[in-house]
Amino acid sequence: MAPVDDLWHYPRAELARQIMGMFDTGLASALTFFAPRRMGKTEFLRKDITPLAQAAGWRVFYFSFLDAGQNSQAQFTQALDAFATEKGLLARLAQPLTHIGKVSGEAAGIKGELEMKQDATQMPDLLQVMERLAKGKQPVLLLLDEIQALASKAHAGMIATLRTALDMHKDKIKVIFTGSSREGLRRMFSSSTAPFFHFGQNLELPELGRGFTDHLADIHQQATGRILNKDDLWQAFMDMQRVPQFARSLVERLTLNPYASIGAVRAALMVDLAGHRDFSGLWQDMTPLERAIMKALATSTPELYSQNFRQELAATFGLDDISTTSIQNAIRALQRQSLIHKQGQGVYVIEDPLFADWIAHE
Repeated sequence: MAPVDDLWHYPRAELARQIMGMFDTGLASALTFFAPRRMGKTEFLRKDITPLAQAAGWRVFYFSFLDAGQNSQAQFTQALDAFATEKGLLARLAQPLTHIGKVSGEAAGIKGELEMKQDATQMPDLLQVMERLAKGKQPVLLLLDEIQALASKAHAGMIATLRTALDMHKDKIKVIFTGSSREGLRRMFSSSTAPFFHFGQNLELPELGRGFTDHLADIHQQATGRILNKDDLWQAFMDMQRVPQFARSLVERLTLNPYASIGAVRAALMVDLAGHRDFSGLWQDMTPLERAIMKALATSTPELYSQNFRQELAATFGLDDISTTSIQNAIRALQRQSLIHKQGQGVYVIEDPLFADWIAHE
């Protein structure tokens, strides 16, 4: 059941039960879920997985690396240390304070961000913190959101330590990673040199089905007394690439505009969303070849290395030919920026659907 303070939440109860069942039976100790931004990963972790796990006796720790920013290593280690402390975060705040550091995430049931002070020479050791967690009476579930933010050499040491600790204590500590960049996750989990190569199972968060939009229509009727056409709402959801956040924004607008049609509100919403995301700077930073590849990906599904595609590109630039090496270099540059990801042999897709839509209509 959804919490009483969020009737709009559509519970993915069966998926949550399946995941916890895999941990309970020992079938899995680590799972990695991919979904683009705004697809409901965080809501699923916080409102489906967390209450189910806690009701079954698990201690649950959530941390978003996307929110943590550049100081993610220190923030994560301090937040996890506070969580591992038996008396929780408030007891730690009473200790002598000499160094300021910001802790974000959730520890010992306390949400938000807190300014903590700690001796800079006494930064918690991640291996020791994980060992303390493993010695507790309750099993521990770590929910590590947007883990691809650590996909750089600067975080290599922390990631190596984290993997070692999770390997050592996998019977007691389970983990769910999420990420919104396929390329970032590939660099962390799929490449043969990746720090988490073949660590756990890599899965895609399933898209929400018709039940989600029917749920929104029912709650809308409960809140306003007005009936929404469920077929039209489902169609609008599909037209918006089945992004849950967009659907909720659509229904919120319909709640405030009782005489507007679903189609008209959807069109206005997409215009507003595109206006809030100015991709012009990113676009101008690309090379002409990179822009041509992105334009092709936004409007079709070309085989980028094929002779036909290279000849079409060459014609647009007034050249006789564009080499496979040139295409390959442009693709690698776009992948390094997490702008595209490889979906199959020679098939690439733009990561951000809003960016793809912006390119297609520019």
